[in-house]
Amino acid sequence: MPYSFRNKCNVFNIMEYLSTNDLGRAIAAYKFYDLSNCYNAAEYSFSEALKQTSINKKFYLLKEAIVEFNSCYDYPLQIIYFAFDFFEKITSAEDYKKAIKNECKINEWRKNENGDKEYQETVFCQDIERLKETDSCAKDFFKKFGKYINFACDKNYGIKQWANNIKHQGGFVVSEILKKDNVTYVECLHDDKVTFTTEWLYPFSPSFDDVIDRLEHQKNNLVELMDWLSDYIFGNTQVVDFKQKQKPFSANKYNHEVKYSMIVPVQHNEEQE
Repeated sequence: MPYSFRNKCNVFNIMEYLSTNDLGRAIAAYKFYDLSNCYNAAEYSFSEALKQTSINKKFYLLKEAIVEFNSCYDYPLQIIYFAFDFFEKITSAEDYKKAIKNECKINEWRKNENGDKEYQETVFCQDIERLKETDSCAKDFFKKFGKYINFACDKNYGIKQWANNIKHQGGFVVSEILKKDNVTYVECLHDDKVTFTTEWLYPFSPSFDDVIDRLEHQKNNLVELMDWLSDYIFGNTQVVDFKQKQKPFSANKYNHEVKYSMIVPVQHNEEQE
């Protein structure tokens, strides 16, 4: 069933966060809304796939669900980046875009002292590690957080590699499609050894049952993650008293105050698009 974050956090909560200069939690709430939308798209594709009698339609919808469920795992890192004040300031749309694109990631390609590119930890990652060393709440949080996030790559139920193959034409097809299309592999042999086979072009060919089983586990993991993360960050959102809400821990990098004389809700206007 669809996941409704708006029932847990609404515009009055956002106004409360902004009134107490908790910009990070306000942004995190909107990122959580994005996460719930991504999850709902995946859940819809998955549920519709289960209704299909057409093999081709079922395969198409399951591929959509794989990619969409996998995309859900991009949002939690963005949520904690803002919720626990790993950012310094957001004073414009450009600041926000820059933070999401350049700063809100764990690793990135950089040139070393020899001019060669290598995968290195970001400042965000280093801040997390420092916080884990000095704050027991942060250490416990990131241990549990990592367990949820790493499930996307789980040995038995992971979907990240499947999603990457689907997105980058790496070869992904279910065995039922190969059987229906009567696909024949071609092998090159030399001294009774296979030197090439077109079967290599399809490194992932699970059955429908295998795909459905993995997606069920991913779906359950994501719901657990969202429930736990929303409760941890936002707590009881039914009480709106416009008082500062304590955080279990904070990176304390945000030290900029949003100036205001009034905080008002504004409806989304399609004409602005």
